[in-house]
Amino acid sequence: MNPASATPDPLPPLGLTWGIKRSFIDYITGLPDGAVSAADGATVVEPGRFCFTPDGSDYNVAQGAGVLRFRGDVRLAGHHGMMFVRLLDPWVELTGGRGILSISTGGGGQERTDVGTLRAAAPREVDGYLVWERVEVLISPAGSELFDGQYAAGQQMDPLVIRVAA
Repeated sequence: MNPASATPDPLPPLGLTWGIKRSFIDYITGLPDGAVSAADGATVVEPGRFCFTPDGSDYNVAQGAGVLRFRGDVRLAGHHGMMFVRLLDPWVELTGGRGILSISTGGGGQERTDVGTLRAAAPREVDGYLVWERVEVLISPAGSELFDGQYAAGQQMDPLVIRVAA
């Protein structure tokens, strides 16, 4: 294949891909008892980046609004159980370039807690998929609590990437 005719960058993984906060992941993995796991629809796509499987969507492209649902369970732990962060079944609710990232509280119902506010450009439509790249995530007050106050509300986290069927 001629390099000049190479295809553009490959699409990101199907789902919601997020590195959370690189410095936090590096801290956890550097602990003697640091533990990182991904299960039930979540995978580690590269060190410190997690991908959650799509689990339904009612996003309306024309309106630029809707909810994107994902499935998966990411757990980060250390300090002999004193530090524990769980990101379960994230949802992204978007309206006009702004949004909310929420996770399940794990209570078995639909109870959710907001962990961040989002700023996103309109998605690209590529090969039957909607793709959002570099979605800005600012931690919410509840997200700050989730991370035991390590990050103040409004602090920027790592950007996330979304790819779902159009």
